[in-house]
Amino acid sequence: MGEEQLIDTLLRAALEETGAQRGLLILSRSGEHHVAAEALRRSRRIVVRLRDEVADESLLPGSVLRYVLDARESVVIDDAPTRARFAADPYVRQHNAQSILCLPLVNQGKLNRAKLVGVLLLESDSASGVFTSTRIRTLKLVASLAASALESSRLYGDLREQEAKIRRLVDANIIGVFIVDIRGPILESNDAYLRMLGYQRADLLSDRLRWTELTPPEWRAADKQRVERIRRIGRLQPFEKEFFRKDGTRVPVLMGVARFKEPRTQAVVFALDMSKQKQAEALSLQARTIKQSRIARKMHDDLLQNFQGMMFQFEAARNLMTRHPDEAMLSLNEAIREGQTALDESRNAIQNLRPDSN
Repeated sequence: MGEEQLIDTLLRAALEETGAQRGLLILSRSGEHHVAAEALRRSRRIVVRLRDEVADESLLPGSVLRYVLDARESVVIDDAPTRARFAADPYVRQHNAQSILCLPLVNQGKLNRAKLVGVLLLESDSASGVFTSTRIRTLKLVASLAASALESSRLYGDLREQEAKIRRLVDANIIGVFIVDIRGPILESNDAYLRMLGYQRADLLSDRLRWTELTPPEWRAADKQRVERIRRIGRLQPFEKEFFRKDGTRVPVLMGVARFKEPRTQAVVFALDMSKQKQAEALSLQARTIKQSRIARKMHDDLLQNFQGMMFQFEAARNLMTRHPDEAMLSLNEAIREGQTALDESRNAIQNLRPDSN
């Protein structure tokens, strides 16, 4: 039974059992409360209409709903003391409902962990005593069964939605997705992974593809450790490795792996082709190497020219030392300046050669 049919059955049963004129089913999802459906008694018929609206005070008594959500216990407004307790509620003041029943839908779940699935709210135009203890006990039983059924339906719907998302990802062929037996065989694959390695679907169907044989020898020791980790904790953080293509060349990939709970020997693998990134890195390294070589050649030429000038100045200073000491001093000072210039240029060139300067 689908969720819509469950809701319809629950509201019809609630109105038929109690004789209420109106019923609301409020469901709790992601911390918010929405009116999922409304049932109205019209003459001898009960009409159920699906809704998806925020549970605000224009639709129901907000203070009553908040009390039931917090206390997780039912509230019946059909006598003076109880009505006085919620007399300030705008909905209670403005509407003519003589009796109101608000009942929590609680799914007990495993290990007695109760989960609030929603709230059933009923209104009657009749005087007090409509919601008798016998009817309330019956409704509580129905509500308990409904809460369990609605939660199961929601979980099943979430599972189907997750499966649909995964299927869209696999079929989109944006990245390689394949299922393996961690001992070697590739069991399933999308087209993106097959194209990545240059194989056809016929190769997969022949049961000849094994990820262990597609792995180059130098990667197998690391893969052995990863398999042991998969066995222990069930997943791997993204990592890089290589696979052999069908033509014998290699493809670098970024991979993530998650083991299934059952069977525990199977896992789903996501593989992203890193060939373009690796090519870009190689080109960047080549460009950096060329630039460094150019700087090194220029540094060599500049230093050679500066040191040749220094040697000329030192020779001139030596020849003038005894005969013209003032001119010799000028020549030595010039040589020192050229030496300092050569030193500064060498420092700048070395700085440009460092990787973090590019």
